[in-house]
Amino acid sequence: MKQIKPFISLSRKIAKTALAFIILSSVLFLSFPNAASVVPGGTDAAPSLPFTDVAPTDWFYEQVRDVFEQGLMTGTGSVIFSPNMRVTRAMAVQVLHNHRGNPSVTWANPFTDVAEDAWYRDAVVWAAAFGIVRGFGDGTFAPGAYITRAHLTIMLNNYANQTGLILPIQRDSQVFTDYMDIRDYAKEAIDRFFEAMIINGRPDGRFDPHGSATRAELATMLSQFVRYSERCDEPPPVPPYGVFPEPPPTPEYGFPCLDS
Repeated sequence: MKQIKPFISLSRKIAKTALAFIILSSVLFLSFPNAASVVPGGTDAAPSLPFTDVAPTDWFYEQVRDVFEQGLMTGTGSVIFSPNMRVTRAMAVQVLHNHRGNPSVTWANPFTDVAEDAWYRDAVVWAAAFGIVRGFGDGTFAPGAYITRAHLTIMLNNYANQTGLILPIQRDSQVFTDYMDIRDYAKEAIDRFFEAMIINGRPDGRFDPHGSATRAELATMLSQFVRYSERCDEPPPVPPYGVFPEPPPTPEYGFPCLDS
């Protein structure tokens, strides 16, 4: 029995030491709850989008993340992006004004239906001053009207011209099955943006010029469009399915930079 007591005493000391180590480890771990969110190299993991209606599996996820992180588009709520919501003329103009850095506006408001205290007032006045948008013959702008796919393409094309952006030609133009439904004044912009692979037709071969553009489509077009003003040594990534349903061919032309 005398030989057993020292062994029991030693076992108790080991158990106490092990328990103390476990407690200490727990305290240290709880003191640094964010340790698991730091990736190797000391940088934080890429933040996820705050929107509950935009999932990583959505075809427009990366494009929404892109425009959101650049401050070009925000949600319709704190956790809602509303990707399928139709885009108004005011929304479209505002994202271009955001991309330009929200320049100050000193010109008079030319439109009777754009209130002086409207959130989009400066963007609309700025866009009108630079010929990016036009109003209607009665002096209105119709800021709350839904913008069509054709008119959104025209607006982006006017913006490209205003900023001096030369879009690359990556493929031949296409005659859509509803090409006769496209107004003559929109054909040049649509052909240019199709050749640059910023837009595409519907899977059934139509362009659907009179269809309303959604926020997901706007985010995708804008994300692809902006890349041309930032990347001058490589082509933009392959567009996702949705606005661009078919994989593009291998580029054969150069990618000029933004000249402004």
